[in-house]
Amino acid sequence: MRIIAVARIGPAASDAARHRALLSLRAALPRVGVLDQGVYACDLRGTARLLGPPQRVAARIVSVCARAEAACAVGVGPGPFIARVVAARTPLGETRELTGSPREFLAPLPVTTLPIDPRVAEELSLMGIRDVGSFAALGHGAVLDRFGRAAAAAQLLACGIDDVPVHGVAPVRRIRAGRRFEDAIGSKEQLIFALRTLADQIAARLTLDGLAALRLVLDTERDGLRPLRLERVLLPPVADPVAIVRSLRWALDERAEIGAIDAVSIEVLEVEPLRGRQLGLFAPDGAHTEEATAVAQHLRDRLGPGTVLRARVQAPAARLPEREAAWSEVVG
Repeated sequence: MRIIAVARIGPAASDAARHRALLSLRAALPRVGVLDQGVYACDLRGTARLLGPPQRVAARIVSVCARAEAACAVGVGPGPFIARVVAARTPLGETRELTGSPREFLAPLPVTTLPIDPRVAEELSLMGIRDVGSFAALGHGAVLDRFGRAAAAAQLLACGIDDVPVHGVAPVRRIRAGRRFEDAIGSKEQLIFALRTLADQIAARLTLDGLAALRLVLDTERDGLRPLRLERVLLPPVADPVAIVRSLRWALDERAEIGAIDAVSIEVLEVEPLRGRQLGLFAPDGAHTEEATAVAQHLRDRLGPGTVLRARVQAPAARLPEREAAWSEVVG
């Protein structure tokens, strides 16, 4: 059985303290991934004989982070999402291990606890579905058909099925490039042009360290509007500036207006080694739902309706079932 410990660093900790805590955890544990800023997942599979039971390891994590001046709470569960939820409900300096059913633990929590689109959460609320348990009780096929793959994946989490692998590490040093404009820019094409220069800088630093970007974030300051923050997962991880700009462009294409941009920056949040990584045909990182949806939307916007279709076989028992397929738009 997989056991994941998630350390949640308190908000009072400085960036330097969080970084020290992460380095210390990597030195003490065999596999540590970054879920978010100051939220670290530790895969404890196969460590019981060497490090002891999960509660002892969790207490050690609290101690390691305390020495790094980063008070933390640790949650232990069967997957990174569930363990993170446990950690979020654990006071700083303490540990908690989920010993009961993950589904029963999640059931009374608000549906917004799940990684779900706010618009989907709002529609569920209008349907009277406001807690995780009610969402988990829905038919999985009905959720997939009505709300899409991302919501269906969130429903699996609601059911206690949390098999997302722990992977990716934060770069040893900060990999960031930014630019401030004398005159605000208001078009996506101008912004994309500026991003090309920043992506070249990011790619050069990644290549120098032998790394590939797994997760990055685009931050913009906007005149008269709230800052715009877009986070992207790059699968497979890349150090190619063209691929970085392409992913960011797809994210920007999903927005009708971007406003007047005063400043922009790109920062790499997670990395993987640039070499020695094989991609399995059926590996979990073969595709990413949000990225795939963005690609489909981008193609539809450029080439028109009917470009990206999904096939559904209506008569599997037919002699030639492929001729009995019905086609529908992947994105509207």
